[in-house]
Amino acid sequence: MAVTGASESCGAAAAMLVSLNLCGCLIDINPLFVGDGTDTRNSAATSVALDESSGVENGDGDGDGDGDGDGDGDGDGDGDGDGDGDGDGDGDGDGDGDGDPTTGDGDCTDPVAPGSDQCPAICTSCSGNVCTIECTGSSVCEGLDIVCPQDYECAVICQGSDACDTGSVTCPELYACSLSCEGGNDACGDLPLRCGQGSCSITCGASTNACKGTSVECGAGACSATCIDKEKSQPASMPGCDASCSCTQC
Repeated sequence: MAVTGASESCGAAAAMLVSLNLCGCLIDINPLFVGDGTDTRNSAATSVALDESSGVENGDGDGDGDGDGDGDGDGDGDGDGDGDGDGDGDGDGDGDGDGDPTTGDGDCTDPVAPGSDQCPAICTSCSGNVCTIECTGSSVCEGLDIVCPQDYECAVICQGSDACDTGSVTCPELYACSLSCEGGNDACGDLPLRCGQGSCSITCGASTNACKGTSVECGAGACSATCIDKEKSQPASMPGCDASCSCTQC
């Protein structure tokens, strides 16, 4: 009996050890707790917030990971999404959104005319890349259609009564152009000044009606009129001035 009882006790103890071992195999450490009992859930949330791919770590909601706060996702901070930093979204850098770098931003800088080795025949004289066409004297260029050379800036001077009356001036397509009207009645009477893409200007002198009937057909570049005495003389019209890079009227 004593032997039997001891055997039973040993069997029970063995069964208990097996049970404890099995229980030990079934118990896993909770991943939310480390050895010191610290809850790691806040650390996990922080890790997610710092993940650049989430697009929320900088609070701007654009997902570019740059922290610029603009919400456009391109990283330049302007909010337009095209990456050039001008804020207009068309990529030309002028801020107006029309894709034309010559208009809209107030920067009306003219390209530099190349000029040439020989001064064109239409020019009275050339200084560097500037062609000057002089019509000095009564009716000297009356009715003439003056066409500026394409590779030069152009300065046309009409001085005298009817000097360029009923004629016309066509500016170069790309470069600056100016017209001076002075010295008598109708110096530039009924004359259209046809501007190109460069800056275009007219000066009306102090003579009465020097610019009587004159029109300035503005292009994309800066367009301006200067009148010594606008009560005596100023251009009759400046069509297209409001759409030019900048517009200055008498």
